[in-house]
Amino acid sequence: MKIKRYLIILLIIMVSFILVSCKEEKGDKPYKVDLDTSYIYDAKGFTYDVSSLIVSKTEVKLPNLEGMSRGQIKYILDKLGLKYDFQFDYTIINSDDELNKFTRYSNPYKAGDIIEKNKFFYVFTTVLPITHHVHEKLTIDPMDYIGKSFINDGIGLARLDRSIDGDTAWFIDAITGERFKVRFLCINTTESTKKHDPWGKTASQFTSDKLNDATIIVIESEPGNRKDIYDRYLGYVWVDGVLLNLLLVEEAYTTSGSASSKYSEYFLEASIHAAITGRRYYGEIDPNYDYEIGDYK
Repeated sequence: MKIKRYLIILLIIMVSFILVSCKEEKGDKPYKVDLDTSYIYDAKGFTYDVSSLIVSKTEVKLPNLEGMSRGQIKYILDKLGLKYDFQFDYTIINSDDELNKFTRYSNPYKAGDIIEKNKFFYVFTTVLPITHHVHEKLTIDPMDYIGKSFINDGIGLARLDRSIDGDTAWFIDAITGERFKVRFLCINTTESTKKHDPWGKTASQFTSDKLNDATIIVIESEPGNRKDIYDRYLGYVWVDGVLLNLLLVEEAYTTSGSASSKYSEYFLEASIHAAITGRRYYGEIDPNYDYEIGDYK
């Protein structure tokens, strides 16, 4: 499972660079995908005196890192000149206070052990909070959809008829009154209907809540890509000015396959920043899922 997640993260980054290169070759303005993830190591205002941990020029005592964030841990271990890397301890998160917290050193190490500086080890933490909000960079102009029909014009106001799962719902065209099914573009949340997968039920509830609470719903198509092989319309679903497809990626309910999307740069950026958190789709344990029997509790 961990290897699969790492490969997905690597693939996302590779695709982002490929897309940028392709646009540059065509002479287009390159995507402005924000790849800076250094904020996860932020430790502003944090100080720590490591002098008591120094045993000799080549040895140090491992500090007690209980309750510390990755930024604080990095500050201390870098000052000690140690060789290490971070990994996630995938545990059930009950509150935001449990995010980004030290859990343990890799075996056989523990706090208080004396270690040679050239010895490599891992530091495990809980998963990280989601703080990079890509959806705030993207808006839709009301003039693009007012008075238009999704069925006839490819964009228009709609009413929710029924939410099915994390990436599918039925709507009613505000102009024609036609009922139609939409498969959300560029995403693929884990299954929650015929098949039950971790985080599928939670993603489905997230989508349902957003759609049911929305005052304005706009469905937008991708030019030349109106329906899938199951005769479902494909669309971007905007809820009160926020692209729900993108929000699902940003909140780590799904990764994104968006190479040909008109919003490629936003989906790629959201995928990259969601993946580094280890949240939900990227490895976090679903508290509502029984992994032994393979079904929801």
